[in-house]
Amino acid sequence: MQDIRLNQAVEIYFTEGADRSRKEYQEAEKYLKLRIRPAMELLIQREETDKMELLEKQGWFGEKELDLFIDKAQESKKIRSLVGLLHLKNDKYGFHEKKFPL
Repeated sequence: MQDIRLNQAVEIYFTEGADRSRKEYQEAEKYLKLRIRPAMELLIQREETDKMELLEKQGWFGEKELDLFIDKAQESKKIRSLVGLLHLKNDKYGFHEKKFPL
């Protein structure tokens, strides 16, 4: 049941030209915001990088979550998703150099 609702929320939220004032859209937005991890994992599996980028721009997750999504894309062998997420990380946070004291 939850997978069906998640799919519906994704479809409603990303419908081009959707009326953002409609209750259905607002409910989909609220649902996705509360379930950002499953929503991103679904988009990773579908390799819908443009939609992942739009969710990232909403500010619903931070660098720590983005790192988890990168790991998920790598584990799932979803190269397009992985590349898209790595670009998001580079653009927003950059990559931190690890220093190892001698």
